[in-house]
Amino acid sequence: METEKKSEKTTFLNGIGLNIFTILIGTIIAVIVASNTSSEMPASSNHGAIFPFFNAILFGILTLIAYLSFKNVFINYSWLITLIGILITIFASTKI
Repeated sequence: METEKKSEKTTFLNGIGLNIFTILIGTIIAVIVASNTSSEMPASSNHGAIFPFFNAILFGILTLIAYLSFKNVFINYSWLITLIGILITIFASTKI
């Protein structure tokens, strides 16, 4: 009976819809973080503080591609790809 509950949790965490939704929400959070940290860029850099936004969107797309590419390789642990990708996306949106 315990293995059935664990299997249900694993199936829920590895669901494609949940992971894609989570990646999209993580990317939105990264864009919000980028909007709060982009004002810290000096005006003399002539970049318009746009790089954190590009990083958030780029890494969000790369996370989605990585998830869709490797979900069948890591069948029981595909949610880890999503989690690691979101963390990298948020970190990349705070740095240049």
